[in-house]
Amino acid sequence: MRTSKAIGLYAIAVVLLGALLAPWMFWVLQAVAAHVPAVGPLARQPFHRIFDRAILIAAFAGLWPLLRSVGFRSWSDLGYVKARGGWRHVLAGFALGLGSFGLLIVIEVAMGSRSVNFDKSATQITGAVLRFLITGIVVALIEETFFRGALQGALQRGMHVVAAVILASVIYSALHFVKPTHVIIPADQVTWSSGWTCLSGSVTRSVGERDVLVGFVTLFLAGCILGLAYARTRALYLSIGLHAGWVLANEFARWLGAYRIVEDRAAWPVLAVMLALVAWLCQNKLKPLRPPGPSTSGGVAPAT
Repeated sequence: MRTSKAIGLYAIAVVLLGALLAPWMFWVLQAVAAHVPAVGPLARQPFHRIFDRAILIAAFAGLWPLLRSVGFRSWSDLGYVKARGGWRHVLAGFALGLGSFGLLIVIEVAMGSRSVNFDKSATQITGAVLRFLITGIVVALIEETFFRGALQGALQRGMHVVAAVILASVIYSALHFVKPTHVIIPADQVTWSSGWTCLSGSVTRSVGERDVLVGFVTLFLAGCILGLAYARTRALYLSIGLHAGWVLANEFARWLGAYRIVEDRAAWPVLAVMLALVAWLCQNKLKPLRPPGPSTSGGVAPAT
């Protein structure tokens, strides 16, 4: 099918171009920084950060051509539907996301399995909440547009919606844990093949890190909830609200001294309940915001 081939070629192209582009980006920044002091902070970034940005540049550069090739023609196809119920979906999702993780933290603190530092002033707490709220909104907009609107939306055009949700969730979770953070390449040792070194090292080291499996399952379950919300409502608003609420709760818990929720097995039953709750809400309360089409059908899209 054309859709599957397009997505496969896109993934290969992103990895190839990102790995090839990273060393050249690094060298260009070094050269420009010698003449433009303002570029200095960027030029001093370790190579693995430049590698991250090269992959992102390659991913975003090829995203719209990919979407056009599988039939996306507007923001509505991506999940940004013009509908009055959009804000209701966003707020409902935000309340569910923040409430579910907030309840988890409260229960664990009460049971003594998690400790937090409440020695903060009202001003500090207000500032932190606003900062993490902005972070949550930005992260939710970027990741839901990419993983649900673009990736899952494209997959739904070539396979059953359940398979599309699962596959998009696997990719979403995996990409959060395959990080080149611990692959250290000194600036004077960067060569044209350093991108490949960083790529292979990020995979092998990430798999061997502690708590990766726990985090992978947590984010996979979260991805399934977000994917279900997108598939059932046929829009991104509910998933954006959920995602923003989770990010706010997770970052605020870390700021108070607790470990990340994504590394906590106790999040699994909470997410399992959330999956059932979102399915029920989408069936009874939060109706779809657009009619079914080739990217929103619950069946198998026609092969092209």
